[in-house]
Amino acid sequence: MDEDIIGVDGTEKLCEDLGVDPMDVVTLVLAYHLKCEKMCEFKRQGWIDGWTKLQCQTLDDMKKCVNERMRKDLDDPTIFREIYLFTFGFAKAENQKSLGLETATAFWQLLFTGKYKYIELWIEFLEDHKNAISKDTWNQFLDFTLKYPNDFDGYAEDGAWPLLIDEFVEMAEERLD
Repeated sequence: MDEDIIGVDGTEKLCEDLGVDPMDVVTLVLAYHLKCEKMCEFKRQGWIDGWTKLQCQTLDDMKKCVNERMRKDLDDPTIFREIYLFTFGFAKAENQKSLGLETATAFWQLLFTGKYKYIELWIEFLEDHKNAISKDTWNQFLDFTLKYPNDFDGYAEDGAWPLLIDEFVEMAEERLD
């Protein structure tokens, strides 16, 4: 075991110490700030640099930061975008170029529940697709949700959206009419 890494057990203990459910979206924000390269793995340098930048020296500082600042990060469009883009690399399996569908949908639910009106319809749509999610599709989905948050008026299939998003819009429009 690498002494410079906090693994799964340590991550569970950290969440317990911080009073945060490991499945809470704020743990993803924490991973972003501490520069985690993959799930349940905090490296010493990212830990030191992250907490230093956040100006946290004690457990109480960390708890306050997680519960106040990091939760607010999710509401800041610029930081949310950074966290969202970070998530792809963080969540994908080592030596893979895409995200497994199950992993992608879990993170989309985590990040977009309460933020995007059609997230459940998107997840339901994806259940019929066995494909992995490319980085391009992952990245463009965020832009899509921002451009079409409440309806699909003005959506053009001949635009630059990935085919998967085109197919989703087609299905959603049929369903919602």
